[in-house]
Amino acid sequence: MKNLIIDGSEEFLKNLIRLKPNHLNAHCSLAAIYAQTGDYPNAIASYKEVIRLKPGLADAHCELGRLYALTNDYQAALACFKEASRIRPDNAEVQYGLAIVYEELGDFEKAIESYKEAIRVKSDMAISHYSLGVAYWHIGDQQKVMACFKEAIRLKPDYALAHQALGMAYEKTGEHQKAIEHLTESVRLDPKNDETHCCLGRIYGEAGEYQKAMECFTKAIRLKPTNAEAHNNLGFMYGKIGDQPNAIECYNEAIYIDPEMAIAHYNLGVAYEAIGQPQKAIECYKEALRIQPDYPEASAGLGRLSGKIKNSGDA
Repeated sequence: MKNLIIDGSEEFLKNLIRLKPNHLNAHCSLAAIYAQTGDYPNAIASYKEVIRLKPGLADAHCELGRLYALTNDYQAALACFKEASRIRPDNAEVQYGLAIVYEELGDFEKAIESYKEAIRVKSDMAISHYSLGVAYWHIGDQQKVMACFKEAIRLKPDYALAHQALGMAYEKTGEHQKAIEHLTESVRLDPKNDETHCCLGRIYGEAGEYQKAMECFTKAIRLKPTNAEAHNNLGFMYGKIGDQPNAIECYNEAIYIDPEMAIAHYNLGVAYEAIGQPQKAIECYKEALRIQPDYPEASAGLGRLSGKIKNSGDA
């Protein structure tokens, strides 16, 4: 739709539309300005006007669909992308947009179909292979997950997110060395992604390399101080090396950021139990169970400490 865009300010385009209400290029250009400035309601209205003037313009349906998706109206977005697909079935970007909306709606099977169609039309589109891998992840097809992420990296070796995703996939299969290799590469390509540092730290922790894990979680927190998972995981590493005071500080910070983080409440309970404060530990286990009633470790901790307190009282 770039060929329909004309230069001009918002005011100029509005005046042009007043003079010529059916000026397609002016409506397209005004819609683009509204979208770029985050004025989604006016952008949506303008693209609707473009479609009224030229119903067969697939790009306008696509842009309208993207705007609906940005405003979380996924059903409206789906209708737009379906119409764009009807008009231009062999357009990879249209199929990709349709897949994204299906994924947001939780229909992963249809998302997979649309990603595959996008790849059929344009096989060298790395992002389609990556996104297809993510969709397979959701349905638990690990073998296809790996294949998609590997293909995305083959097509685009500097694809940081694909390296991150493949690293996480290797973590899931217990191949820690391969996971570390890809996550390290992802960090090299995109050192400011706190989530990648967090993933790498988690794997180092699972491998017993606590100091390296702590360095990763610390970097993640430096990049994003509100990363509750990183605070919780750093606390867990402090607990592993026996530094309960610092562990407690980290867990409390994670809970401050995300009060509904059940695992942080549970871990805080474990830390309090380790330093001989059973009453505080009980409170933490209860809070973890309030948030997540089917939390067996928290139930076990609560039962264990409640029994000890009862027995000491009886004595």
